Amino acid sequence: MDIEIIIEKTGLKLLIEKYLIEKLLDNSIKIGITILEKESKKKTQLVSDSSFFKIQVSQSFVMEHYACQTEDYKNLLKEFQNIFQLISKNTDEIIKQMQSFSSISVLYKFKDFILHFPFNFLGENYILAFENALKLIFLLNRNLIPNIEKQIIKTFDEGNKQRFFSFKKNDWKIIDPLILITKDLNDKYRDDKDSRIKKPHIVVNEDNIFKYFVFETNWVLVFDGLETMMAQPNDVSIYSNIAEKNLQGAETFYKDIILPRHKNYHGSFPSEAEQKEYFDYFELIIQAIIFSYTALEAFANICIPINYKYTVDKNDVKTIYGKQAIERNFSLRDKFKIILPQILDIQDVTISKWWSTFIELETLRDEIIHSKPSKSENRYSSLLEKRIFKLIRNHRLVIEFYGNFIFQNKKKLLEEYPYNMGFDEVYPGIMTEKNYDETYREMHNIKI
Repeated sequence: MDIEIIIEKTGLKLLIEKYLIEKLLDNSIKIGITILEKESKKKTQLVSDSSFFKIQVSQSFVMEHYACQTEDYKNLLKEFQNIFQLISKNTDEIIKQMQSFSSISVLYKFKDFILHFPFNFLGENYILAFENALKLIFLLNRNLIPNIEKQIIKTFDEGNKQRFFSFKKNDWKIIDPLILITKDLNDKYRDDKDSRIKKPHIVVNEDNIFKYFVFETNWVLVFDGLETMMAQPNDVSIYSNIAEKNLQGAETFYKDIILPRHKNYHGSFPSEAEQKEYFDYFELIIQAIIFSYTALEAFANICIPINYKYTVDKNDVKTIYGKQAIERNFSLRDKFKIILPQILDIQDVTISKWWSTFIELETLRDEIIHSKPSKSENRYSSLLEKRIFKLIRNHRLVIEFYGNFIFQNKKKLLEEYPYNMGFDEVYPGIMTEKNYDETYREMHNIKI
């Protein structure tokens, strides 16, 4: 069978026969109908498929009809469009009020998994979503999207090896239940807290993800005979924020003093008072450069897992570097170019748009730290160039670039990733039912 339409309501069988099967009698695409008996009891799942009209497609249908865009496929698509319009006419209002509701979904068996593509959006996008689901299935079968296949395998399983996708920005994205369950917990944790705080450590029960613990990352600072218990900050956030504050102060000077000179061509001989403003600007912009680079150094180091090892084989001598050795012995450039790509499964990062700008930032920072009087005039001139602001803010683009691969390939590192840089999610730890119960009793001082 090329397509199996799975329904729960017997009334839909007449609709399918009238508007689909009878109109496609001469079509080579074989369509079957399965009527499911309503299950009396279903396991509670965070992510599920509520559709009452499921279209299960076969590999042969996707590879022989969709991929080749056969006439039979095009005719089928026209009839599907008619059915989609009939169904959405009655369900669009429900979807407007209940975004989790879906009337139609596409199903596909991929290896040991069942992929679900629920249409929990308005009917005007159904055909686009249907074809995009087929496109993704086609690419999976051709091994052209290995990252998606990895996500399918690694995504937390709530049972029965089912994987669910969400249609956003005309593209299907896999839903990870662990990301979903922690979103609300993370949002509540962040409420009324400073954005520079370190993310919480969340642990969920692998047998029931509705059971969880949220641990704040507190520490005790000891100094001058005093102790202060407080939430731990994220180093990247702190350093990046210092850079941004100084950059904003520098921009005020630049807009008030430098930009008008390009229009009026005056100010080549600033007064003593104006020179003071220049010096203040230099202090601000230098701090912004240093701390934007420091934010990148801190970020690179938090991306290296504690148990990670990097091996260098040179002249028949094998040297193994652990996390601390890498932090000490590898330059930031090499961490970005060699270490992080290996950890996060990234190809050549030097072809990225941000790479050349990062090299410029690094060069300028090094010239500041290792100041040479012979180059001072050129260095201070470069600090007054308009592009300096983009150069400094580029550090956020670098972080977000790697953040995208952390989210795709190394979700456990999300806990170390700073807030307000594109990926605020937290990926929880997993514990067994037994460990959960023991921890719960210990935390609540319950003795049995």
